[in-house]
Amino acid sequence: AAHMTERIMKLAHERLPVKTIARIIGISASSVQRIIDQNLKLRPARRLPTRLCFDELRSTHGMMSFICLDADSHRLIALLGDRFNRTIKNFFIAHYSLADRTRVQMVTMDMGAAYQTIIHEVFPKAQVVIDRFHIIQLAARALDQVRV
Repeated sequence: AAHMTERIMKLAHERLPVKTIARIIGISASSVQRIIDQNLKLRPARRLPTRLCFDELRSTHGMMSFICLDADSHRLIALLGDRFNRTIKNFFIAHYSLADRTRVQMVTMDMGAAYQTIIHEVFPKAQVVIDRFHIIQLAARALDQVRV
């Protein structure tokens, strides 16, 4: 089992799709995904960039997870199992000093994000910016309502 896990993780590291890995190893795609999830060790970035993007995504079992990216390079900074303010706040406080968090100048997010309330607590100098996609989406919905 340890050899199979090692082989799966090696193939996943080469960015092969889960279905392809399953076919190579001879097990189901869901088993491959479970093994990857159990063995994936995400390390937080060493330094926080000055510009962050926050969003949520639907993850396993219909749960919503939190994702944070570097706004310039689009590099993953954090992927958390839930999107609760407590989890997000604890993650950034545990992994980054106040000096690191104070260097963050901007956090881009959507309009409905509940974590907006903790941003200034966690990143004291950050400006909150609503991303263009969500503003355009809101305007398009409003236009559709007026047309109907």
